Amino acid sequence: MRAVAVGQAELRLFWRNRTALFNSIVMPLLITPALMAAADADGVSLIVGLVGFVLLMAVYYNLVTTFVARREELVLKRLRVGELTDPEILFGASLPSVVVALGQMALFAVIVGVWTEAALPSRPWFLLVGVAGGVLVFALLAAASSAFTRTVEMAQVTSLPILVACLLGSGLFFPLSAVPEGVASVLRLLPLTPVLDLVRAGWADGPVLRPLIVLTVWIALGIYAVRRWFRWDPRR
Repeated sequence: MRAVAVGQAELRLFWRNRTALFNSIVMPLLITPALMAAADADGVSLIVGLVGFVLLMAVYYNLVTTFVARREELVLKRLRVGELTDPEILFGASLPSVVVALGQMALFAVIVGVWTEAALPSRPWFLLVGVAGGVLVFALLAAASSAFTRTVEMAQVTSLPILVACLLGSGLFFPLSAVPEGVASVLRLLPLTPVLDLVRAGWADGPVLRPLIVLTVWIALGIYAVRRWFRWDPRR
C-alpha cells in the first residue's frame, strides 16, 4: 500500500522528533497521578482517562505539528504531484502517531488492568468503536487545525482551544454529573466526550445512541473541514 510507504518514512522522522516523543510517551506518565486522583483508584476510570489523554496529545497535537511541518517543508506538495491520492497522503502522514497512540492505549490498559484488578470489558465492541472513532475524529481535527497554523511553533496556540476544552470539559478529571445539567448537555457535545462515553460503555451498561450520534457528527464535520480548509501549500 502506497500510504504505508509514506507512513514508514514518517515513522523515521517521528523517532527523531523529541517533542513528539515527549508528548506521546512522557506526558501520559506525568498526567497519570492527576488521573488517579480523579478516578479515585478506579481502574476503569483511569484507563478511560489515559485513552482520552493519549488521543489529545499523541494523536491530535502531534498531528497538528506534523501536518504543518510537512506542509511548510513542501513535502505534502511534492507527494501530491505523484500518484498518491489526498487521503493516502494524509493517512500515511498520520500513521506513526496513530500506531504509537494505539500501542500506548493497549499497554496502559494492560498495566492498569493488572495493577487495579479491573474487570475485562463486558462489551468490548463499544470500546473498539470509541477508540477507532476517537482516532479518526482527532486526526481530522488535527488536519483542520493545521490550516490555521502558520508555523510549528504556533501549533501550541492554535491547538489550545480544543485541548483545553476537551481536558476540562469531557469528564477526564471530574464527572459531568458534578456540573449543572444545562452545562453538562453542552459539554457532552465536545469531540472527546462521546469517545470517553463509548469507552466506558465497554465496561458499564448505559445508553450509547447519543455518543454514537455525536461522534458521527464530529467525523462528518471533520471531513468537511479538511476538504474545505486543509492547505497543501505553505502559508505565506
